[in-house]
Amino acid sequence: MGPGVELALVEERGAKPSAIPAARAHLLELARARPALVEALHQVLNPVVSPQASPPASALAHLGQELALGAVGRHRLAIVLAPHAAALGLPPPMAAQLAQQGRHQQRLALPLIALALELLPALERSGLRALLLKGPALAVQTTGQAWGRGGGDLDLLVAPGDVPAAVAVLEGLGYTSPPGMFPRDLSSFWGRYCRWVGHELSLHRPGSPWLDLHWALTTGRAPHPSFEALWLEREMVSLNGKALPTLGRHHAFEHGCLHAAADQWMNLNHLLDLARLAPALPVEQRQRLRRLKTVRLSCAAAYDATGCPELLSCTDPHRADCRRAIAHARWTQGRPQRATADGAWHLGHWLGIVIHAASLSPAPIDWLRVVARFSLLPAAFNDPISGRDLGLAGMLQARWRRLQQRLQERRQEDS
Repeated sequence: MGPGVELALVEERGAKPSAIPAARAHLLELARARPALVEALHQVLNPVVSPQASPPASALAHLGQELALGAVGRHRLAIVLAPHAAALGLPPPMAAQLAQQGRHQQRLALPLIALALELLPALERSGLRALLLKGPALAVQTTGQAWGRGGGDLDLLVAPGDVPAAVAVLEGLGYTSPPGMFPRDLSSFWGRYCRWVGHELSLHRPGSPWLDLHWALTTGRAPHPSFEALWLEREMVSLNGKALPTLGRHHAFEHGCLHAAADQWMNLNHLLDLARLAPALPVEQRQRLRRLKTVRLSCAAAYDATGCPELLSCTDPHRADCRRAIAHARWTQGRPQRATADGAWHLGHWLGIVIHAASLSPAPIDWLRVVARFSLLPAAFNDPISGRDLGLAGMLQARWRRLQQRLQERRQEDS
């Protein structure tokens, strides 16, 4: 996910309270755009042959070019929708801009492909095993093309015990963890604590995409497979003629459901991944996966967004928990990217995120892990200015200053 986000609201990080009315107006526009995007996805994935010479303009066309293209960009759907501009009845200027946006997203995938071809062999030469998560590998599995999902960051998964060695290899290739994101000494007491409560470390190299090094699929470990199980059932995908390991198809589907649920189903492109993966899985396998809460809820949200019939073997949209997930997904999809609440920060926002994250795991140890992660944040154990690791006292001082800043922002908004 690149730079970690502690709590994302409507305001951009560092936004002034005076910008809040404009943010709210933008929010209303995004909420209005969401049904049009979903209608377009349904038309593309479930086309209906029409005898009409020219199809009627879709709801997406009626949004207006600026709002429509902004919403498409927010959900990274240009690559999907651009080839169907005529069927969607988009006017030529909008279709041309959509095609340009799609080509731009495809170009953003090229650095990810090059980076995967550089980093995985380097880790392998050091005796380390790593799996590609999402990105170009998932694009091959879902679209047949490594650029089929566009750009972003690169995600690698290694065994938990290999994290320090993997970081050393990546640092040798020019990657570093920016200040204020994670303890530098991963073997210290607080470094081990942060690895226990966290699941990824973001690294950066000038001129390259962000790299997220994972040692778990998410903060909650249960009931998801271990690295060893994922490695044994890995699948090889071809990137520029080179075979690289990634998650097996059913593990990729399970991880996609988990990732979508952790993000509160806010991205339509993540739900589209599920609609593309589900038909490749045997029905009995989808029915077994249905027992997992994250699969059941994410597939309900994905069915609502895409209409993919194969998803129904993984969920029941009429169940109470699935209905709640669908309603929440519709809400988050009409919000800016990474937004999980409206307005200035307050304790209820923090509590809502913690409860949602903890609810995705059935294990009490994971509930403790989630509460610890959002209370004693890994990012707070490193000074954002000097990059020096902080002990407990320094971390608490940093958290207190951040709390005071948030309360000040809320007072300014209320006034």
